[in-house]
Amino acid sequence: MTYQEFVRHLSKKALHSSYFLCGAEDFLVEDALNRLIAKVVDQATRDFNFDVFWGNEADGGKIVDIASAYPMMSQYRMIIVKDALKLSPTGLEVLTKYLEKPSPSTKLVLTSSKADGRSKIVERIKSHSCFVEFKPLYDRYVPQWIHDYLQEKGYAIEQAAAVLIASLVGNNLRAIVNELEKIIINLSSDKITAEDVRAFANFSKNLSVFDLNDAIGNKDLSRSLTILNLMLQTGESPTGILVMLTRHFVSLLKLKGAMAQKKSQGEMAALTGIPPFFIDKTIRMAENFAWSEFSFIFEKILETDLALKTSQQVEQVALQTLIIQIIKS
Repeated sequence: MTYQEFVRHLSKKALHSSYFLCGAEDFLVEDALNRLIAKVVDQATRDFNFDVFWGNEADGGKIVDIASAYPMMSQYRMIIVKDALKLSPTGLEVLTKYLEKPSPSTKLVLTSSKADGRSKIVERIKSHSCFVEFKPLYDRYVPQWIHDYLQEKGYAIEQAAAVLIASLVGNNLRAIVNELEKIIINLSSDKITAEDVRAFANFSKNLSVFDLNDAIGNKDLSRSLTILNLMLQTGESPTGILVMLTRHFVSLLKLKGAMAQKKSQGEMAALTGIPPFFIDKTIRMAENFAWSEFSFIFEKILETDLALKTSQQVEQVALQTLIIQIIKS
């Protein structure tokens, strides 16, 4: 099941004896654990009936022994094994056998950042547990997630503000929550507006042309226009933005040539001046543009430069038009 299905499951159904929470979206995994703990663990007897283990340190036999014991003065015992697939092969085998016939008075929760579907032991764990997968949210679902998260906390948010946060942060939920907490601290009401985001979120004050270059290089139109508008609002020079954007596409063109010549990454870094630790992501950006697109892009950059120098267009409109032309080329 998905995270959304899991949340509905907790509110409507009896719990399973075991859960396997798996996926790269660690914020949602942590949230799911907290929801399970709140539903299962009696705070008065928590010290007796709640245990957390780490797979790379724990002994599978000890986990099973505790899981098989009756809870003390409580209906259930709860055990969490984080990074469960890092248990030793023997420990995993013991734990998997327990899952085939688990104690009805224990709720066992296993977590892992990924699960190799080809592994027989993983398939056995899935088949004897409630398997919940936590994939990163698609970008289009992030604004709704922000709305739902804040609603649970007693806050509302304008759609424009949710879209703005999603455009700037992407789908990193932990980073989004960090920004929301900063905004909430400064709120004078229980509703977040786009102006609140611009005023109180740190990312709106620390954006640079490098963030803009990345967004354009990844052909993310919404994020590119959002970053551009915020940069202009905070006093960035339109001409300076255009100069740096030109340099970026010169570097991408050089990199594309180096790729065609099968140069090493070290040679690519030396040729383009791009730091080696940025080469991988810049290669991906270069691959987003065909050879034929570069002549069109540089032509549009020249037209935009002329428009800025002769005031033929409002500066913001000229740069917005350029970005749309580049991404849609």
